[in-house]
Amino acid sequence: SVGSEVSNITAAQSDLATDLVSSFEPGSSKNPMRVALRDARTKQGAIEMATAREAAAMSGEYQFLERQVGIQGNKVVTILEVRWFNGNHQMSETIANFPRNAVIAILSDLLREDQAKEFRVNIKPHNMACVSPRVFWNIVRHCQVGPQKDFKSALLELLPDKPWDILLSRNMEEHTEGRYRH
Repeated sequence: SVGSEVSNITAAQSDLATDLVSSFEPGSSKNPMRVALRDARTKQGAIEMATAREAAAMSGEYQFLERQVGIQGNKVVTILEVRWFNGNHQMSETIANFPRNAVIAILSDLLREDQAKEFRVNIKPHNMACVSPRVFWNIVRHCQVGPQKDFKSALLELLPDKPWDILLSRNMEEHTEGRYRH
């Protein structure tokens, strides 16, 4: 009947209005648009932070402060606080204090032949600064990356037998197939 159709339309409009109003309320939301916007802001923030990390590393404008966090047996356990400036703001983050041989092992694992391409692309400095700041900063620290030494030279120092020209190229597949031009 006509009355039930009108009430169904009214109920649907009411539900839609409620959903629309709730999408602007603070707090957690299951609204797809709010979730997508929040995720996009998070991703953009991570990219901007990676850019700031990379710029600080390449300029040499960073500082490592070792912090003791405990004693295990007769060994002192430490972490590193990394400080750098992003414009007028001092940035800081705490990272694991990896020994040089651990950094080499991590990089070697990332570059295994059976490793997925999606993971191998994270060897590039900006990607690494985004997805693994701990590894990024430990490479910077162990190899003293800065104005006198770029990231590629640091990687070459750690793993001299790897084809860094190919691994750091824009398109690894085209480079290995001979289509990439230097």
